[in-house]
Amino acid sequence: MNKRTLLMLVFSGILIAILILTSWYKTELARKNTIIAQVEVDRSCDLQKGECSLKLPDGGLVSLSIEPRPIPLVQNFNIRVNLKDIEVEAVAVDFKGTTMNMGPNNVILKALQNNIYAGNGMLPVCIRNSMEWQADVYLKSKDGVIIAPFIFETRKN
Repeated sequence: MNKRTLLMLVFSGILIAILILTSWYKTELARKNTIIAQVEVDRSCDLQKGECSLKLPDGGLVSLSIEPRPIPLVQNFNIRVNLKDIEVEAVAVDFKGTTMNMGPNNVILKALQNNIYAGNGMLPVCIRNSMEWQADVYLKSKDGVIIAPFIFETRKN
């Protein structure tokens, strides 16, 4: 075998290996970002009054708390997510108006300790006196993403 043929075989092998690794990486990334469950909203719990919890499909529990209360508009507030019986890689919260598009409002929470995640958020002001919001808690696990939605209402002062 001459030098040129050997070089072409080596180059082809490297190219095939890169294509296989890229394909595997994209498949793995897509699998980890796939929504595997979305929990039902519990409208009986009011985040304006205290922490709310939802049961997860696998038996775990996610709890969300926002302070101060009442939840303010155009002011920083503290977000806290407590998890029980679930292992996650990341936690984020997405706030959206249920009846009006208020634009993207995502907060990536930081892991504190023992399945407790926290961060700071802010809601934009709305032209209406009251606004219903949905806070979707995104739980990214090794198997995919679980979404736990919480509903609350704000009022302009």
